Amino acid sequence: MRSSGCLGALALSCVAVQAMLTNFTLDDTAPSIVYTEAPILRCSPDDGECSPDFTSQLFNGTSTMTDGTIVIPFTGSAMFVYLSTLGDCIFNLDGTDVFEFSRPNSTHSDDILLAWANTSMADAPHILRISPKLEDWFIQLDYVIYSHNVPTFRRGAIIGGTVVGALAAAVLLSIGAFWLKRRVRQKRVATRGIPLGDNWVDKPSLRVSRDEEK
Repeated sequence: MRSSGCLGALALSCVAVQAMLTNFTLDDTAPSIVYTEAPILRCSPDDGECSPDFTSQLFNGTSTMTDGTIVIPFTGSAMFVYLSTLGDCIFNLDGTDVFEFSRPNSTHSDDILLAWANTSMADAPHILRISPKLEDWFIQLDYVIYSHNVPTFRRGAIIGGTVVGALAAAVLLSIGAFWLKRRVRQKRVATRGIPLGDNWVDKPSLRVSRDEEK
């Protein structure tokens, strides 16, 4: 029991899990992003729909324009949204409107801007919805970045696991040897306690002759 307790304590001390804050980027064409209305325009460097000057500023050279709601599920503690708009748009996080974006007058209509950022969310699953404020307004999404704490195992955990495994095997072998030795000893004691007398009918060779005793 004492050995088991020591092994448990050693395992807890060796196996350590850390969390590393990691940034993930979703392009406008990412499969996880849902457009509730069919895109009006999709820019890419090769299709010629948008000017090279515009696509050169885009992440991966692509963007998607829509007049419907954009749904972005993610798991993380922070989110950054880069887009362009014609008119205002509403940001809704987990069912609550949290921000209304209005393009500054000093910017050009084709400029991709950081429209919304939140760094104080619980590190948990969320759903972000981005919607044009009015029916005839548009959103041109470029990309989003979200941050999430990803569990990582330290190298010491692997080494510690190997050490614990070796110690556990050694303890099991020791316990096995102890019980085997104890069983052999008990068997010898039981054999010595067998009364040998004249009534061993099935084993004549063990019968003691009274004439020999005399």
